[in-house]
Amino acid sequence: KNSIRNMMISKKTRIDGRGFEDIRDISSEITLLPRAHGSAVFTRGETQALVAVTLGSKEDQQRVDSLIGEEKKPFMLHYNFPPFSVGEVSMRLGTGRREIGHGELAKRAVKAILPGAEDFPYTIRIVSDVLESNGSSSMATVCGGSLALMDAGVPIKSHAAGAGVGLVMEGDKWVVLTDILAEEDHLGDMDLKITGTAEGLTAIQMDIKIGGVSFDILQVAFERARGALNHILGLMNTAIETHRNALSEFA
Repeated sequence: KNSIRNMMISKKTRIDGRGFEDIRDISSEITLLPRAHGSAVFTRGETQALVAVTLGSKEDQQRVDSLIGEEKKPFMLHYNFPPFSVGEVSMRLGTGRREIGHGELAKRAVKAILPGAEDFPYTIRIVSDVLESNGSSSMATVCGGSLALMDAGVPIKSHAAGAGVGLVMEGDKWVVLTDILAEEDHLGDMDLKITGTAEGLTAIQMDIKIGGVSFDILQVAFERARGALNHILGLMNTAIETHRNALSEFA
């Protein structure tokens, strides 16, 4: 831990040789699952998410029986993180803290771009299966979900993308890392996930292991995230720039 942190602070280099502002190679593919209403695979470095979109009627809405009564949710996003995605073997005993938390973050990020019920009365379910993970799999879910929605013909306002920004701080010296790896999250001091469109932001989540961060650090982090989002959105637009005019024949 100390060696890697010192390498970043003193030698200004990262584990994989990237610069502090560099983003890993990205690829986007759509319509990989012919029977699904919409599908996409989003890959960033060694993080990959396979995302499928299914459309249903109003009868398919999720019914939630809460303390204040029953409510119905026309939009669901489920995030699956199988052990093989990080080279592990473990028992699967139901949904865990990770699936719930990351799924909720991705859901809020995507919900902001969805059309209103009066314009698109379908129930929408997104399922993201993380096939491999080396940092920011929830952000890959947001990117893949946006691509799959357009592939399904859902009239979303624009693409939404996500990026993770990290921090290593030693005394008064600090560096901000764009598109962090799992090791940089584990050994670093901050994991700031920011999602948004070309127009603005849709969700923010920050985990920090230090007492706090200054405004100067946050300003750099948000500037880095904005630059990363613009770069990723440009690449996503090369896969599909606007939603399909017709829904899948299976919808």
